[in-house]
Amino acid sequence: MEATPVKGKQAQVQKNINNLELLEEKVAHMIDMIKSLKSQNLELQEKNKNLQNQLKDFESSLVSETKNLEELSQEKMITMMAVDKLLNSIDSLIEVK
Repeated sequence: MEATPVKGKQAQVQKNINNLELLEEKVAHMIDMIKSLKSQNLELQEKNKNLQNQLKDFESSLVSETKNLEELSQEKMITMMAVDKLLNSIDSLIEVK
């Protein structure tokens, strides 16, 4: 009669051992996943930093190009005014003759 309770306890102990082994495997798997995610996170942070630097460079370039465009636009207006004055001067010379 005592053999049955011992077998029951052994079965329970074996079940507990199996559960602990399964838990250990799951924890090890989670640790691997966390390591992988941390590595991916670091890579993404580095890419993000590079992209932010590129964005700053593009913004600086855009500001510079906008200033150049404004300067060219002003030069165009000045040139058009000078040409207009020259044309008026030529017209007035032709009318005088």
